[in-house]
Amino acid sequence: MYSPSDLTIEKAIKLLDDKAITHRDLIEQYLNRIYEVEPSVRAFSYIKEKKDVIKSLSNNVKNNNNKSPLLGIPYRLKDIIHVKDLPLEAGSKTMEGYISDKNATIFNRLNTAGAVLIGKTTTAEFASGGGAPKTRNPWNLEHTPGGSSSGFAAAISSNMLLFSIGTQTSGSVLRPASYNGITALKPTFGQISKAGIIPASWSIDCVGIFTKNVRDLKYVYNEIAGYDILDRYTYPYQNITLKLSEGNLLKKFTIGIISDSYFKGSEDVMAIFEDAIKALKIENHSAHNCKMPASFEEANKAHEIVVNAETAAYHQLKFNEGKELFSTELRADIEVGSSYAAIDYLQAQENRWEYKKSFKSIFENFDLLITPATTETAPKGIEKTGSPKFNKPFSNAGLPTLTLSIGTSSLTNLPVGIQIITNFDCEQNLIDLGEQLQIIFDYTHFTCDLDLSS
Repeated sequence: MYSPSDLTIEKAIKLLDDKAITHRDLIEQYLNRIYEVEPSVRAFSYIKEKKDVIKSLSNNVKNNNNKSPLLGIPYRLKDIIHVKDLPLEAGSKTMEGYISDKNATIFNRLNTAGAVLIGKTTTAEFASGGGAPKTRNPWNLEHTPGGSSSGFAAAISSNMLLFSIGTQTSGSVLRPASYNGITALKPTFGQISKAGIIPASWSIDCVGIFTKNVRDLKYVYNEIAGYDILDRYTYPYQNITLKLSEGNLLKKFTIGIISDSYFKGSEDVMAIFEDAIKALKIENHSAHNCKMPASFEEANKAHEIVVNAETAAYHQLKFNEGKELFSTELRADIEVGSSYAAIDYLQAQENRWEYKKSFKSIFENFDLLITPATTETAPKGIEKTGSPKFNKPFSNAGLPTLTLSIGTSSLTNLPVGIQIITNFDCEQNLIDLGEQLQIIFDYTHFTCDLDLSS
């Protein structure tokens, strides 16, 4: 017998192929888990009725001719992603009661693959950092799960789903994954379509994937990545397919340990990060200190200008109609963004472009870069979602980045993650090293056993 806590996408696929379970069995197990755990975790903004979920499953099984590995696999979408006839409120009072009239490309691709949407998960207001949701961290319900993709990470960590889709502008995918002890991939900017997703910053936002482990990322990424004529930031000349093989576990990499003081975290986080470096060296990876580009601090400032300006541009109409409906934090960001001159925005984009190009020389010497995933473990309280400080520089550059758990803090008993960065369009490097690390650190040790008595 199995339970949601035992399963990954890969294990579920095998059970289904072996006829050990049916697609309906799988869906009902996860719905039961949601009904049990959701009142404590509060990860969902919307849950579909059981009859509607079963109807979607039946249609997908009936219509799926390509036998996608995601057929019948349950998932959720961040509540800034359009799905026709479903609510989309984006964590904002300005969107209360809104029902989508279109589908995002990412939903269409997952639907074609036969994956089954269970509902929408919580987000900070418009994924912009204001109005933190009431979602709680399953490892300790008094702590934040991170944000803005708050509900996704908490739902996977508490075994309410097998994968979910979020977005990142600064650290909204990688930070929640680290805080909740799960795995997340933010691919190269432009690899996954954002058509039908409310933007925070259209020139920086990137779709990210949450799963329980690295191996599962392949199944989701390969179904949703690729060119989309509806998203001008996707590109038609690159089609990356992620692969898993025994040979991947034998690969040895040259790894840059970013030594800038900017990436120094709390004492407990740094101690576990140092253990990870030692483990990589024991496995005969070549690991050496390296520095960020000289332009990265200036680029960080440019990131803030671009994000605030693009946020203000997107929300301008609704903001002028009723700014009081926006949270205090988002209102301040919009007002700052509205104050910039065109020359400020254009110069910031130029600074970002120069910064992005500067990684070329770094990746001539290193296959991958590593830092801690977060400055600390998940902070206490749910009013804030934590700091994206360590993630923002690589979101800003559009580089592919992976986060996975490498231990738990002896001070807080909460997960600690590592952040792995690679060159543009080299996601396979992340999969290969990430899987090796999850074997080294025995991933099963980091699964969360939620105490429902809290």
